[in-house]
Amino acid sequence: MRIAIVSFYLMESTIPLAKYLSSSGVEVNLYSLLPYGDQNTFVYDFSKNKQHNGFVDRKVIKSTLGEKLYKYLSNTNFKIFIYPDRWFQKIFFQDFYYAFCLAEEIKKEKYDLIHIIHSSRRFWLFLFLFLEKKKVVQTLHEVTAHEGKTSFFDALRLKWLIKESVPVIFHSYISKMRFIDYTKKIGLKTSNNNYEMIRFGLFETFNCFSNQQSEKINKDDKINILFFGKIVLYKGIHILIEAVKLLQDKYSLHLVIAGGGEAYFEFKDIKSYEFINRFIPNEELVNLIENCDMVVLPYTSASQSGVPMAVFPFNKPIIASNIAGFKEVIDNLKTGILVNEITPQSFASSMETLLINKELKKNICENIKRKYCEGEFSWPFIADKTINFYKKKL
Repeated sequence: MRIAIVSFYLMESTIPLAKYLSSSGVEVNLYSLLPYGDQNTFVYDFSKNKQHNGFVDRKVIKSTLGEKLYKYLSNTNFKIFIYPDRWFQKIFFQDFYYAFCLAEEIKKEKYDLIHIIHSSRRFWLFLFLFLEKKKVVQTLHEVTAHEGKTSFFDALRLKWLIKESVPVIFHSYISKMRFIDYTKKIGLKTSNNNYEMIRFGLFETFNCFSNQQSEKINKDDKINILFFGKIVLYKGIHILIEAVKLLQDKYSLHLVIAGGGEAYFEFKDIKSYEFINRFIPNEELVNLIENCDMVVLPYTSASQSGVPMAVFPFNKPIIASNIAGFKEVIDNLKTGILVNEITPQSFASSMETLLINKELKKNICENIKRKYCEGEFSWPFIADKTINFYKKKL
């Protein structure tokens, strides 16, 4: 079976998928698609060596990936394609032209199946138009908006997928149900047999940026509490700050908030903290995870999150809101702690449980090792389930 995986970002989970599909005997060509204006996938970064539209030279790819990541991808035919990212009010000929060129290159290879992962806005629409629909499988990372109204482009994408009967893979049950509910809402008929929920596993690529010899960031031997990711209101950072305030007189805590975005919170009365308000490179992020004592995620909503799969390769415990996006991947008191009430008091109580009960923390770390190396979250299992879905659709 010859497969093209065409992925818009999300390389943390797409690269391991391609690797394990290849290990299972599938011939995989992986196309990583990046918009011209933002050439950083969070796994590799061209922002300091910006590439022109079209395919990136293989020598440039090799030098950018680095030795460890390039070796990890050694069994996969890997290509990077830069596409224009213009808005509708601007001339769209370039978007149209490069989508056509990419589609022609893909069709020339005569793949059995084309697996598109995630999407952009306009470029995805054009690419979808030029590809052979009967050969396309789509993975949706998100279905509808977390908060507010689903955008015009996202709504149009969903309608096209439904009308064209494109097989769709989801990474959580809540995402699958949102999609099915959306089809009912807009009055289109669909078949549940066309959809599959397949997890994504640990972000193994992060191991390529690990430096176990790195010194502990906090020299005062304080307890490092970490939050990382894009800063938006629904992730509840203000709740975490208040929780730390409740505990800081009793325990020597150091709060680290790391990620880009506009701060909507203040650190007033926090005794020890670090706010890294920018994009965090891989080496730095891995260093933050390796040196933390726990990761705390007081989200108010989430259909899914990649944070646990970035943290678990380093066997760090997570305290998270007991909402759909987390309770599908975290087992309460086994691989983390799920908090029912999204309040500072409840999160402070759960954090203290982990601080006091050393045996619980040890068991959680050991359970993480077991849970994500076998079963539905392991990459061999995910690869097999994905192959079965391919075969069913073929």
